[in-house]
Amino acid sequence: MILSRIWYVILAILLAAAYYIVALAVGQYNRRNQAAMEETLKADSQVVSWAMQVDARRRLDVLLLAAVDPSIAKSIRGANGKDAVPAASKDEGAKALRAFNEKLPADYKNDVLFIADREGRLVAQVGYDAVNGFGEFELGGYPAVFDALHGFLRDDTWVWGGRIARVVTRPVEDEVGQPPIGAVVALRWVDNSFAKEIGKRTRTNIAFFALGQRVASAASTDGFDENSLEALGSDLKAVGEDKGFKENGRTDVRPLGDDKGGVLFVRLPGDAWELGGGFAVARPKVAISSPTGFLVGADDTDKKNVKLWLAGVIVGAAALFGFLFSYLEHSRPMREMKNQAEKLKNGQIDTLNLPRFRGGYRPIATDINAGIQRVVEKGGGTARKPADLESILGPVPAQPSMSAFSFPLPEGSAPPQPVPSNPGTHTGANPAGPGATGNNGRFPGAPPPPNTRPGLPPPVNAAPSTPGFGQPERTMAMSGAAPQAGGFAGGGPPPVPSPAGKLGAPPPTPFPAVSSAKKLGKDEEEQTMVAQPSADLISAATGANPALDPAAEWQQVYEDFIRTKRECGEPTDGLTFEKFQQTLKKNRDALIQRHGCKRVKFSVYVKEGRASLKATPVRD
Repeated sequence: MILSRIWYVILAILLAAAYYIVALAVGQYNRRNQAAMEETLKADSQVVSWAMQVDARRRLDVLLLAAVDPSIAKSIRGANGKDAVPAASKDEGAKALRAFNEKLPADYKNDVLFIADREGRLVAQVGYDAVNGFGEFELGGYPAVFDALHGFLRDDTWVWGGRIARVVTRPVEDEVGQPPIGAVVALRWVDNSFAKEIGKRTRTNIAFFALGQRVASAASTDGFDENSLEALGSDLKAVGEDKGFKENGRTDVRPLGDDKGGVLFVRLPGDAWELGGGFAVARPKVAISSPTGFLVGADDTDKKNVKLWLAGVIVGAAALFGFLFSYLEHSRPMREMKNQAEKLKNGQIDTLNLPRFRGGYRPIATDINAGIQRVVEKGGGTARKPADLESILGPVPAQPSMSAFSFPLPEGSAPPQPVPSNPGTHTGANPAGPGATGNNGRFPGAPPPPNTRPGLPPPVNAAPSTPGFGQPERTMAMSGAAPQAGGFAGGGPPPVPSPAGKLGAPPPTPFPAVSSAKKLGKDEEEQTMVAQPSADLISAATGANPALDPAAEWQQVYEDFIRTKRECGEPTDGLTFEKFQQTLKKNRDALIQRHGCKRVKFSVYVKEGRASLKATPVRD
């Protein structure tokens, strides 16, 4: 089932990757829309400021008709120089203002019109009857009116009684080249109709506020809820304390309501600046709340741009691979299981054919076969057992077994440190020291190799070996040094007489040392030593029978064992030849009885950094 499981993992990874990519796309889309909304709001605020300036210029142009009206000029001349404005001047001026305003188009009509004399006193008005009760009411203190009385065209924004008014002023001249005799002032209240007019021209959602309250608002873009502008009132207090709003006249983009959009607050120039008058432009926030938001917000055009054939190919390929893996790892093994189960029921087979199953079905089939065998055994039948190879192929020849043993360390001695050593043969001169023989690596009294006996080949550089079941014999290097006086240096027994001496053989001739030196360098020298012949070759040359008297061979093994222990850093105190010989004899008798061999050959090797003995049965 590994293919199906891997396919499930791949599908899970692809699904997770798709979700991750869509989530990244949602985040990038929202972030870029947020940046675009902020840039759009900044542009909207600038466009609204320009639109209000253009509207003021148009009203100033239209106000020229009132500035050159003879009736208005006559009413101003009648008031100039008088302590009180005559009633005739008031009536004549008001009548002229009404006639002027009625002639204007609807988009240019004014809500309030004033006539001011040379000193800024109110001569006549239309649309603001609240000033009739104030006889000393004047307009000369406003910067816009003051500039108009001095011949300038001005526009401004006033805040009266919690209301915002857009103001334009124009001087009234009686004679060309003479100072103005008065001024005409026109006001347009900033209400919802004014906000709709500005919003329609600029395609913005706009709201005007003053004294911490929203004054007027209008929504001019599709999809924007005008009621969300009412939430600006709760944010105006924080806006008034904003550092950027106080110093630069505008704030950064702030969230609108419950983060449904963004809003930017701008301060109105002129007289309204000090009274906290301003406007705000707002935009809805276009964002996707979740990866599935792409499906909700997509329209027919977006859906047409999707390559449905590619989506179909992906779905078909994924389904094809899924069906293929399901067939290979489920349907086909189950069909095989069903077929064999029917054969088992009909008696055509006794057990399930295991090679026909793959994957996790094979252990199941194995358990079923094991269960069948258990049922057969419980019913008294003969259980199916593994084939007897010996009954089929015949008796298997007995193989000699090998045994290895080592001597225990004396009590209180520390285990030796491992020393790299070749477990095979030892070559080279015997090192001097306790237990060394000093006689070419041989124990005193051991028979030297025969080199003059007729019929035997002369010794060569490498010692010949007589294999015992494929095991090589140990060889020793000859140094040609003279034997040491005093016999056995290790404190052991005197040397055992050579078996050749017992049989009356002539005294052996010492094995000559053959060496050769070759000049390799300035201080380098290489020496080749002739190894000692094996014990089998010595016994064959001298006629000795090691099976009858193996003392000489064991003496050589004892020397090799002592030397190897010293090379490995092991203590040799208390290890005498008598103890060593008793151990070898005990193991030899046990192996001869076990394997039925004629004799046992012992050799020394290094095992895990310690000297050990290996016993090899010899049948001939």
